[in-house]
Amino acid sequence: MRKLLLAFLLAATCLAPLMAGPYDGGPSLVVLDPGHGGEDPGAVTGDVLEKDLALAFSLKIAEALEERGVPVRLTRSDDSTLTLQERCDNANSSELPAGGYPILLSIHMNSAGNSTASGFEVYTRLPGHDQQMLDEHASDSLALTYASYDNEELNEACFSCSEDLAGRLCQAFARRFPSIRMRGVKSSDLWVLNASWMPAVLIEVGFMSNPDELERLCDPAFQEDFADLVADVVISLY
Repeated sequence: MRKLLLAFLLAATCLAPLMAGPYDGGPSLVVLDPGHGGEDPGAVTGDVLEKDLALAFSLKIAEALEERGVPVRLTRSDDSTLTLQERCDNANSSELPAGGYPILLSIHMNSAGNSTASGFEVYTRLPGHDQQMLDEHASDSLALTYASYDNEELNEACFSCSEDLAGRLCQAFARRFPSIRMRGVKSSDLWVLNASWMPAVLIEVGFMSNPDELERLCDPAFQEDFADLVADVVISLY
């Protein structure tokens, strides 16, 4: 009876990682992707460039995450020009610390022809837009971690995790900044979401075309508050 019990416990231990799912246990790496950069300024309002704001926000988020002990990788840490695929390859090739999974946060500012447009929104990839996970750009540690899952399982779990992350970000933002319009979670056919095999969201922090929001986006105090919010959301995934 004792041998049978030990055998059962050993089998349960071996199967536990599979039963838990590929994106359980919390992020062990956050890849931050500051939108645009270099020759691509992104949205432009007066002398304010989206690429500069995206980098400023991303650097503050990186600092807030590192203060909480979460490893971070940036697709760019200066005013570099990167193609959309290079950003994804950078994320997919990340070496993954043990004990968790990677997520990607792409940071952007919004803009519209109507200067009254406002608010915060988060994008995930379109439902059912499956991709070939763990391609040739995947690092050895990532490939080893997820070798036991098939492509369908990874896609399904990746989409579910991305939706959960996007929802948590919107809920946290609405609590922290109740006076700012909440535009919610949306899905779109965006390259950086489609070609990054890990759970990924694209965050539109606010509208540069709205004078009030532009002033807030340029405020270092707001940038720090937002960075703390994002870091707290990441911690909540554990």
